Amino acid sequence: MTNPVTRPLRCGLLLAALAMVGAGGLGVRAGNTATALAAGAISANIRDYVASKLDDFTATMHVTFHDDNALRKISKDFGMLYKLQGDVKVRYKDENKLRLDARLGASNATLIVNGAKQYVRVPSIGIKNTSDLGNSPGKRKTLLDVGLISNGYLEYTQAEYMGARPVDGVMCAVFRISYRDKSLDTSHRVVWIDPKTKVTLKREEYSQEGKLNATYYYKDPKEIAPGVWFPSRIEVRNNEGQRAGETAYRNVQINQGLADNIFTL
Repeated sequence: MTNPVTRPLRCGLLLAALAMVGAGGLGVRAGNTATALAAGAISANIRDYVASKLDDFTATMHVTFHDDNALRKISKDFGMLYKLQGDVKVRYKDENKLRLDARLGASNATLIVNGAKQYVRVPSIGIKNTSDLGNSPGKRKTLLDVGLISNGYLEYTQAEYMGARPVDGVMCAVFRISYRDKSLDTSHRVVWIDPKTKVTLKREEYSQEGKLNATYYYKDPKEIAPGVWFPSRIEVRNNEGQRAGETAYRNVQINQGLADNIFTL
């Protein structure tokens, strides 16, 4: 039986874990890049891989696989996302606005991250709180969570081109991305980006100490609008290479003009 004192805490932790959406560190309105990618070319300029036609999106996320033991090796609370049953409605808007609506057992639950503010609401058990995530850029929710790069994200990060390497037979541009302000966050990630779709096919996440935490694979990208691709599945593996969790995305709609007021409580 669930302890009535700890139940709200567990719900809060679960909702916080939801913010990882397939979950890591969503950001987007990009102008046209100065250099266009030639057919089959691999550009060393990360701005050539920005999802420039995407201002907002709505999607349905569903957990299709999870291994609790493998997930715990990433972090203690990481696996909470994958305990969700049924569909999760995901909405994102430029810049750094994310809303998740899900079910926790018989309860409706909402998590909102808007810049540095996080809102959690579970009405059936009386949870409605607001917290400040602080200045750490690693706590922001960016499009990289779903395998896409935004101009907004590049404003506070720096990317080092590491050459071209394949992922599942697709030759990708590889970048090491870290935060400009190392006093706030020293973590980094390495991304493999498909030049054709601009989808990050693989992402390695490293801790503040430089240790590999997890590897994400963004699979089966679909062209959901002319020139806009979105992954259908996201798989995460722990630092031992064990398959830990997988989420699927469907009903993806972009540029719906989402209202700002849905990203607050």
